Amino acid sequence: MSSQPQTDVLVTTSPEVIQLSLVLEPSSSAPIDNGIDRQDDAESGKPSFSPDHSNAAFRNLAKEIKKEMVEHTIVLLGRSDAGKTTFIKAVQHAVDAAIPGPPATEAPTSGIVEYDVPLPDGKTLKFVDTPGFDGYEAGGEGAMETEEILRVLEEHLATNGTSVPVSHVLVFLNANDMATTEFKPRARRTFERLFPNAQVACVTTRWDQIEEDEGRQITAEEAQSKEESLYASGISSGSLLEYLHGGRPNREGDILHFRSGLPIEAYSSPLNIMLKLFARPGSDTTLEERLAAVTKERDELAAKYTLLLQEKQAPTAVDDAAPPKEAVRTPRTRQQRLLDTIDRFSAQVFEMVAELEREALDVADECAADRAAFEAASAAIKEAEGRLAESAERVKVAEEDRAHMGQGLDALRELEGSLSKRLDELGMKGARPSVGVWPSVTEQLSSRLEHTQGFISEMEGWKSAAEDYCQKSRQEMEQAAAEMKKWEHIKQGKERELNEWLSPESERLLEERETFQALQETLCTSLDAMRKGLKESWEGKLGGEHLFWERLGDYVVKPEILAHPGDWAPVIESFYETDVTLALTQRMAKLHSTVVQRLKAREDMIKREWKKYVKDIFLLKVLPPPPPPLMGHSDRVWGVAFSWDGMKIVSGSEDKTVRVWDALTGTVQLVLEGHCSTVTSVAFSPDGERIISGSSDKTVRVWDALTGRVERDLVGHTDAVWSVAFSADGSRIVSGSKDKTVRVWDASTGQVQRILEGHTGMVYSVVFSGEGSKIISGSDDKTVRVWDASTGGVHKVLQEENQIESVAVSADGLWIVTGLSNGMVKVWNLLEGRVLRVLKGHSGNARSVALSQDGSWIVSGSYDDTLRVWDASTGTARSVNNGHGSSDVNTVALSRDGRRVASGSDDRTVRLWDMAPLTL
Repeated sequence: MSSQPQTDVLVTTSPEVIQLSLVLEPSSSAPIDNGIDRQDDAESGKPSFSPDHSNAAFRNLAKEIKKEMVEHTIVLLGRSDAGKTTFIKAVQHAVDAAIPGPPATEAPTSGIVEYDVPLPDGKTLKFVDTPGFDGYEAGGEGAMETEEILRVLEEHLATNGTSVPVSHVLVFLNANDMATTEFKPRARRTFERLFPNAQVACVTTRWDQIEEDEGRQITAEEAQSKEESLYASGISSGSLLEYLHGGRPNREGDILHFRSGLPIEAYSSPLNIMLKLFARPGSDTTLEERLAAVTKERDELAAKYTLLLQEKQAPTAVDDAAPPKEAVRTPRTRQQRLLDTIDRFSAQVFEMVAELEREALDVADECAADRAAFEAASAAIKEAEGRLAESAERVKVAEEDRAHMGQGLDALRELEGSLSKRLDELGMKGARPSVGVWPSVTEQLSSRLEHTQGFISEMEGWKSAAEDYCQKSRQEMEQAAAEMKKWEHIKQGKERELNEWLSPESERLLEERETFQALQETLCTSLDAMRKGLKESWEGKLGGEHLFWERLGDYVVKPEILAHPGDWAPVIESFYETDVTLALTQRMAKLHSTVVQRLKAREDMIKREWKKYVKDIFLLKVLPPPPPPLMGHSDRVWGVAFSWDGMKIVSGSEDKTVRVWDALTGTVQLVLEGHCSTVTSVAFSPDGERIISGSSDKTVRVWDALTGRVERDLVGHTDAVWSVAFSADGSRIVSGSKDKTVRVWDASTGQVQRILEGHTGMVYSVVFSGEGSKIISGSDDKTVRVWDASTGGVHKVLQEENQIESVAVSADGLWIVTGLSNGMVKVWNLLEGRVLRVLKGHSGNARSVALSQDGSWIVSGSYDDTLRVWDASTGTARSVNNGHGSSDVNTVALSRDGRRVASGSDDRTVRLWDMAPLTL
């Protein structure tokens, strides 16, 4: 490891040294006079400093360098025995002598603790102390691991958020025991999220406790050499130091090193290390030099400001008796005005390009942060899924054991009853004489009865323990499911933000930056030519300027002008100024036209995003009454679906058409024609911009929802397509067919991604799980299959006794609802693969089912001509509706907000219902 400039900071368990060394003690022999009284301690022989003078010096110096010492948050990490808290206390005491200095013994930090250090100019340094990375608490109890500490710190900073970002991270290490700290990938990702732009510094401590073999204190040079070997041994694979010094992206070489606890002449105070940390990159000046530079800069700025006031403003001091004087104004010629305008315009162009570059970098950083958050959420979901699966398996085993023990108990109780009855019978017959060789029958039966009763008592205890274990495992399942749902929401939010806003915004900014950079290059060349021409005369080189000639067209310069340039100079130069004014105005108009176009495109994109958020988050205050039946189809309606915002409805019919309706008024907006057979199923994309339809003509069609234009045909099924659906992000389409297969398609290209085979009968219904990781399909082979959407593997097969007519899945993917050919509707626990509730009431096929987003309500449509609304938690029917008369209800759908139901029927109509009256 290459040696870096070393700075020494006081961090030691010796409170006397900390309290006496609160100001700079330079490593060179020449002292710096900071106006501090230096005395000698008669007993220790060590130099000491007056706290009052130290405090005053700190305040005076901080005032002078306040342009650099702005508000900051500094996080301290590392071993609990390395003096993190001691360092903070020393800085606090340096600022305010009334605050006690560090104690002789430092207690380990067990949680996240904040310390505020107010500076004289009103700004604040915030120190955030953390638990030690050594893995132990006081008393030898186990403590949090590094990744858990960083996660707790992340939650703390988010909960107690401040506008001041983390600017510095100080990593403390004990030179006596520089043990390797393991730094796992999850901890690394959290570190990158927490400290993307923070300066990281390593501080090794306790050097005053290290001695040579002869017992003498090691020198600063020896400490530096030893420190390099310690770092070399600590930078091992997978360690914290290895990550800091080489594993962080785009951060190699930015680690500062500090030592503390050296002999007194090698100390630097906490004040000095803070100033070093906040020095400009590459700065190696002394404090005196920095203070002088700051003072000089201040004086120069003050002089410039005074001069500017004198030139641009009226005098500020006026005689009350005299009338106020007008501000002095220096007249400008037309040439000067043009030059000033060119300069301002040029600066505006440069600033615009610079701002685009800054914004592009900001959005790129935000994209990276969202990707990291998405990956973290994906990892957390996998962990929760693993815990959920383990808990489900434990519940399953425990349930089997409990059932087995229940059977055993029943058998034992039956035996107990039999033995008791036999004893009663023998007792009624009277006592039988004993032969004296073996126990009598009564004694044998009594002994067996006693043993049986003992077994019963023991078995009941086991069964009770199994029931408790089942209950505990179910609670663990619920916790894991809730955790998984939480992370799925986070993942979906980050994925949507990245896909629908950040990534397009980043690409747009890059394109705009390239556009404006090209425009800037053209403008700069042109503006430079204008400046040059304005500063030259006709008698000089003006005649050679391109701008002079570019607009003349069919005009030429008269011979007498060329013969006597001096006579014509005023006229030509006035013409050239007009020429520059015209060219400059045109270029400014071109730039501003480009800016307006950019703003308009940005406005349109933001407006679309705003509408999506409004429709996703908010509801219309009052919905108008449902419109009359939607009439227009000339044959039976087989498919119906709401748009994502609930403002539109799409329907598919046996008349081979797809119709798009206004959900509020019921008016038809589009009629999509092109299928050559029955349209069996329809769906809107999540963004509402596309519609898909499945048909008995074996195809799936993708339509533009605004124009009705066919975007593509998805061809591949060899028989009728019965069901289609979009994934939640709109990137994939799934279809189920009479050909017994399920197909997954890329929505943007129409290419088939995979073919899922396994059903032995036609596939009536398919749907993606809420987050899109699974596909659920129902078939007339009496099974529901749960597929991995990424690999095509089968997660689970649910066996039924009747054909599966329809399936729906809850938003969290934990429940599914099936409609069966015998009219029953069933609710399943998808993880355990067991039926939770059976909803009975339909007398004909439960042809279609839908589940509300919050999982509260189930809607089913049946061939018994009714639409039913069920309470999902109890399985009771809350409403039975026969609004379609004596016609089969083939399809039902629920709006995302759960306030409207749509149904399609053999009566050729689509009907809309308010949910509230149906659930009273």
